[in-house]
Amino acid sequence: MPRRKMIQPHKDRSVYDSLTYSFRKFKQNIKENSKTIAESFVALFISVITAVSAGLLLGKYEETLLLLPGLIILVPPALGMRGNLFAALGSRIGSALHIGTLDRFSMQNSVVRDNVKANILLTIIMSVVLGAMAELLSVALGIESIGLFSFVLISFVGGVLAGLLLLAITFGTAILAYRQGWDLANIHAPLITALGDFVTIPFLLIAAFLVQEIQIHIGYIAIVSIVVMAIAIMSLFIALMAKPDKHGFSYKFIIIQSLPILLLAGFLDSVAGVIIEADIHAIAAVPILLVILPAFIGEGGNIGNILASRLSTKLHLGTLDVNLQVSKEVRTEFLISYFLAFLIFPLTAIIGYFFGAFFGIGGMTLFQMIFIIGFAGYILTTIAIISTFLISIFSFRYGLDPDNITIPIITSLIDLLGVISLIIVLELFGIIAV
Repeated sequence: MPRRKMIQPHKDRSVYDSLTYSFRKFKQNIKENSKTIAESFVALFISVITAVSAGLLLGKYEETLLLLPGLIILVPPALGMRGNLFAALGSRIGSALHIGTLDRFSMQNSVVRDNVKANILLTIIMSVVLGAMAELLSVALGIESIGLFSFVLISFVGGVLAGLLLLAITFGTAILAYRQGWDLANIHAPLITALGDFVTIPFLLIAAFLVQEIQIHIGYIAIVSIVVMAIAIMSLFIALMAKPDKHGFSYKFIIIQSLPILLLAGFLDSVAGVIIEADIHAIAAVPILLVILPAFIGEGGNIGNILASRLSTKLHLGTLDVNLQVSKEVRTEFLISYFLAFLIFPLTAIIGYFFGAFFGIGGMTLFQMIFIIGFAGYILTTIAIISTFLISIFSFRYGLDPDNITIPIITSLIDLLGVISLIIVLELFGIIAV
């Protein structure tokens, strides 16, 4: 009997030692990667502020979303496409800086020139495609909508204006990061995604207001929309006819690799918009949800994008094997992602709550916000980590550039699953009744 009593404390001690060891390893990993975490967290924090600020417009103008049926379908793909295009651009620039193919930011440099051309043409093409896709989904699912011409015009005007501004911001961020010695992979994706939200929603609403004012002149909208569609077709033709430079490279290759992925990403984001549109009256009854929605799905995508950018750089440098083995280095990257999620999602809820309260937008208590956003956010982070790892490895293994592939797919997949997970959690805890 006495011997048996001595065994139990020994077992307890072993469990205690194991927990202590695990905690020490956790602290060591966090300390060793403090620069990465600090840079990423600052970028994520700024992205929360800008995304919530953009969401305030949705919360304040929810009547516009209700007056223009189907408009909300455009919001996730418009937001996602800005992040997809320009976060991928930043990832390509970051990889080019690391491997030495980009040494100066000038239009004389073929990397800069080709990326600028590719993003302008992709912005024009995808803005029109997203407008058409929104109408096709509306018709297919029997959802009342504003019509093809209005969708195309709103998407084109909002997308191109936001895209030109983001192009300047993307290179400005890259130049600043390069001069300050920051790792572009840690900061660019969250900043550009958030700034994309910040500029896209106002431009989208401005375009919607213009269409709303002239919708009685449907002929004008139709004529302008047809011209816009012709411009998109011409842009695609120009891209496909582009000739390689003296190094055998052309921006055509960026477009050829990116376009199918962007089409898939646009479809996933449009489905997310359809899900929101189906629940729009329930969501609009709790307007703080419209405030927090861009930030919530944006942060899930940002965590995935940071991981994608870092894995992409490691794959290009050859420091990460093209297999599915979860090495110590990969586990560390996963740990960083979870640690960032642990910090950022409750912070997103707190910032969203107080911003909404300041502007008289409510519907949930602070505790409800923290619990709902945190719970749904940690589920979303797990999905983002697994998806990012698998897509990065497989795309590189089969000869595709993960800079062009992973970020668009992850951003849009997380947009869709973020909307689904958030609505499920809201329904589960009785915040909304659909």
